[in-house]
Amino acid sequence: MNMVMILVDFLIPALMLLFGLAMWKAPSHKVDKWYGYRTRRALKSREAYVFAQVRMGRIWAWTALPLGAAALILSLIFGKDPGFTKISLALLGGQVLVMVLAMIPVERALKKKFG
Repeated sequence: MNMVMILVDFLIPALMLLFGLAMWKAPSHKVDKWYGYRTRRALKSREAYVFAQVRMGRIWAWTALPLGAAALILSLIFGKDPGFTKISLALLGGQVLVMVLAMIPVERALKKKFG
């Protein structure tokens, strides 16, 4: 069970890095309602959409690295501990929280730049 939890702990940072790099380095220039950063403010114009993709991609790519490092450190320290499942779930919750809270600076930047 611990091995499954260790793999799950690396899933969110890996996906954040993968999608973050894709959105940062190769943002879609076509406003797409199925892929990418889609909020009301980001979908107002093509320029706002591309700006939001790049901004969120950069944030996700950079925050994925410390999240992955935290997962590695906690796995090495507590990986064989019988209570690792609770630690792993707490880490997973923290990763999801960081992933969602990344919207705040993007929305602020969109508001500042596009009104």
